[in-house]
Amino acid sequence: MEADELVIEACGGGGGNGCNALWDKTTSIVSIPSALAQGESNNPTDPELIETACYTLLAEDYMRTKYENDEIFWDSYNVQPSGTYFGSHNGLFRKFPATAQEECGNYDPRLRPWFVAASSGPKDVVLVLDVSGSMSNHGRMDLAKEAAITVVETLTISDRVAVIAFSDYAYQVQSGTDLLVRATNENKRLLIDAIQQVTEGGATNFHAGFQQAFDALERTIQQEHTSGCNVAILFMTDGVRTAGPETDEVLRLINGSTRRLATLYDRDTKIFTFSLGTQADRFATKEIACSTNGIWTPVDDFDGDLVGAMASYYKLFALGLGNDTEFTAWVEPYEFFSGEYYAFTSSAN
Repeated sequence: MEADELVIEACGGGGGNGCNALWDKTTSIVSIPSALAQGESNNPTDPELIETACYTLLAEDYMRTKYENDEIFWDSYNVQPSGTYFGSHNGLFRKFPATAQEECGNYDPRLRPWFVAASSGPKDVVLVLDVSGSMSNHGRMDLAKEAAITVVETLTISDRVAVIAFSDYAYQVQSGTDLLVRATNENKRLLIDAIQQVTEGGATNFHAGFQQAFDALERTIQQEHTSGCNVAILFMTDGVRTAGPETDEVLRLINGSTRRLATLYDRDTKIFTFSLGTQADRFATKEIACSTNGIWTPVDDFDGDLVGAMASYYKLFALGLGNDTEFTAWVEPYEFFSGEYYAFTSSAN
């Protein structure tokens, strides 16, 4: 659609300087995920979120000036410049020019590749998912798959990833490899297809899941396929250990393996655990996370947010990037949320 179509006279008659029904070059727009729109007229109630909306308004003049300058530059190429946007850790998104959304509340910047890459840097990520028989209860298996897929989708070519499924035994869901793979678009597509094919059944063997995860990590490091940076293990279970070694032995495996990765390869490993449902062993999963200075998150079956919780693991890594003046993150070309265009991004401190 051309810029002079659907012109709104109140915006100055369009003409490339005002606005039309698709965009408004005079102002920016703010959006938040629907889960955060709890107030009247779908406004936020969280004080921090409200404050973020206020202080990011100070960036609007810069966004407008930048866009005007970009228009002058790109005009000779007959190209419309891209907009400028800002994503906050609390889910607020501000962009210029303001553009209308067909559906409100379904965009969360924190789950987009450009945001996660800039926030956490390169990393090796292993997801360890409980696929025992109890995961068939309350739609837990579908929820776990959705959460795992969301995590995979946030990764970039700077990252390496593997997904381990465990019940009586453990295995990597993507066939043909026993290593972490580079998170290219093609590898992510293959991994997501493999996650969708996983079925539940059997007992719950924590030890098998962690053994498979650490074996894959060490093989990847030894063969120099690693990112060379942070290591994150995301462990999700809905039950208690019903097979394999006792919890004390699981902790010995974890402590010994993390020390080995630190001593031999100078790698710092964090474990993030997620207890899904009221029957999950919250004591063991909390102790596992704390043993590596990771984070334990309990998630209710009915009103919890497993997808959001698992996709937020990177925030712990973000804390360590503030003083790294040489940090730069590149993101492989990815499809815009709107599905209309592709872009790549780079971010630096």
